[in-house]
Amino acid sequence: MACFCCVMSLHAVRVAAQSSDAGGELDAGSEDALAVVRVKNALDAANRQLDGGETIGMLRFADGSDWVRTTSGEWVRGSIDWMRDDILSFDSEEFGEVEINMRDVAEIHAARTNTYLLDDRSRLIGPAMITRETLAVQADGGVVVRPRTDLWSIVQGGGRELDYWSMALDVGLGLNRGNSNQADVNLRFAVNREGKRTLTEVDYILNLGYADRETNVSRHIVTFGNRVWLTRRWFVEPIVGQLLSDRFQDIRFRAQPAATAGVRFLDIPSKAMWDLAIGLGYQYVRLFDPFIGTKNPEHDGLTRFETRARFDFTPDVYLTFQWVTNLTYTTLGNTNHTGIAELLFEITNILYLQSTFIYLRTEEPTRRADGSFPSKNDYFLTFGVALHLG
Repeated sequence: MACFCCVMSLHAVRVAAQSSDAGGELDAGSEDALAVVRVKNALDAANRQLDGGETIGMLRFADGSDWVRTTSGEWVRGSIDWMRDDILSFDSEEFGEVEINMRDVAEIHAARTNTYLLDDRSRLIGPAMITRETLAVQADGGVVVRPRTDLWSIVQGGGRELDYWSMALDVGLGLNRGNSNQADVNLRFAVNREGKRTLTEVDYILNLGYADRETNVSRHIVTFGNRVWLTRRWFVEPIVGQLLSDRFQDIRFRAQPAATAGVRFLDIPSKAMWDLAIGLGYQYVRLFDPFIGTKNPEHDGLTRFETRARFDFTPDVYLTFQWVTNLTYTTLGNTNHTGIAELLFEITNILYLQSTFIYLRTEEPTRRADGSFPSKNDYFLTFGVALHLG
């Protein structure tokens, strides 16, 4: 990803625009400077109409490009990819993909058609102008004006179904050769759909380990959820849960569907987000080879506690964390916990270096047929690469 400081080399364009404000002369050979002046004039005209309370029949755009003016005065030309969590992803014609915090964006001249999702989960589709205070969209029925603070996110294009989907693929590998021969593989595939009011997620994790050509880790984890936002902070999850198969924990299949409600209690744009959720659910467990007389399968009621967080240390480095505790109140020994942390270093707008740590714990594992007990705790740490699309 191109760093934001690269945008500062557009200083000459900014100076040219300021010269125009002061009545100075422009370099007639500077196409960029002339383009900036035209865009600035179009935004100023819309601002005057909005400030005067006029009804705008049609927005007048300077050209067919998207332009961003930062609070420090720089102009960037290109196209909007998306905006969410107050981060604008912008494909600059000169620098490629850049990410800009919306607090650093003074104005946007968005001549291309995009979908603008609002706080009340309504949406507006069309070209738009965004000022410090206002969002104005040239929709089918005319120009719709809303406060800029109502803007929740931007999706590129005219609301095609494909625009709401994203995916991520992580591959990690660990090798050890010498006194012992050990190989570990981690594969993670996630698919998300983010709509007007909903966020649907499916995440699959495969952990495999081999020691001296013998399998010693074989684990499949599927997490799923459907979140419905009630406000910017409060949400419900009508269905959320986990599926697990772990040969060396003697778990053939474990399912934990639940329903929860939660809150985003920490929300610092481009810095940190933290969610908490609690709810009720059901646990089904079938074992591979349980001790004689052990009930198999087992059925339990559970209370689900979940927390998720993301911390952005720099624009290119961030940490995601998820912790889930399933308290099985009908059989307390079956209570289990899952923790997943992932540290990512962005190389390009789609390619990352990543490190993933997975922690699994069951309070009282069920005895195997040979009389032994699986370990209470399982850890898995891998390093690799990740591909994020959408």
